[in-house]
Amino acid sequence: MFDFLLTQTLRHGDFEKQTEFLIPGFLAKSMITLVYADGGQGKSWLAFAVAKACSGFQNVIYLDFDNPLNVLKDRGVQEKLISQRNIFYVQRSKTTMSAPEMLDELDARASGNTYANTLILVDSLRNFGDVMNNSQAMAIMDKFMNLREAGATILILSHANKDGKNYQGSNNIRNSVDNMYRLKKVDEAPGKIDFVLTPTKERASILECAFSVRVADFSLNGIDVEAARMSADELDFISRAQAAITEQPGINKKALLELLGFEQDDKTARNKLDAGEGKHWQSSKVKGVYTYQLMPDPIATSVTSPTH
Repeated sequence: MFDFLLTQTLRHGDFEKQTEFLIPGFLAKSMITLVYADGGQGKSWLAFAVAKACSGFQNVIYLDFDNPLNVLKDRGVQEKLISQRNIFYVQRSKTTMSAPEMLDELDARASGNTYANTLILVDSLRNFGDVMNNSQAMAIMDKFMNLREAGATILILSHANKDGKNYQGSNNIRNSVDNMYRLKKVDEAPGKIDFVLTPTKERASILECAFSVRVADFSLNGIDVEAARMSADELDFISRAQAAITEQPGINKKALLELLGFEQDDKTARNKLDAGEGKHWQSSKVKGVYTYQLMPDPIATSVTSPTH
């Protein structure tokens, strides 16, 4: 009676696979990750960098039904991405398929391990159907889940709602994805863009993380989350304090504050010194006098290979 189920049921061996990451702490392999943010926060810049970082060890399918061709040209996608091996960049000006038709075509091929070692980037979700409609959203997400079960790692870009605190669309989207992040651009200096990604749903051991994307080549570098959130004034204080401690190891608190342009009883400056304790410098107290030694800066790490 149940013979047809014998090849369809789980076995012990199916549970031997452990969670791997294409990008440590952020992008879990063979899962669906959704990143949402307001327009102009740089979601596509992050996706470009993720595509390039993963192209050395994954096939990358970039489904771009959002960015116009002239924007891609201005950002140098033709040199920085299209020229990379293993990247298949699909954009609406070239394809004869609509976004939903493209998803249908990929879904039709989703069986076994068709998409093993394949990263699919979706830019952006709203182009693939009415994300506000519960039944349509569920149908879209069912197809992405089919791709996942056929081995794909999927990174979906989505817009945020009006207040920017949640993604735009049906609750069926949240129920269907494995991991979800809210993205915030924290700095855009000449030549680079810095982001903080805060988890809002997790099925894998994902972390709050921060990345810097270098515009010149789409390189992706992990950066310290706390440092990424700091204001320019806070960063300036840390930089000057580190320089002073480097020049005078063991400098006492009064001398350090004076060197930085503050009075000894300036509470704001003292709080900043306390905040950097154990992160950027360390103090010791002898006979009531605090002295300071330098600690190493957090080291930015280049994202180049998957980890288990």
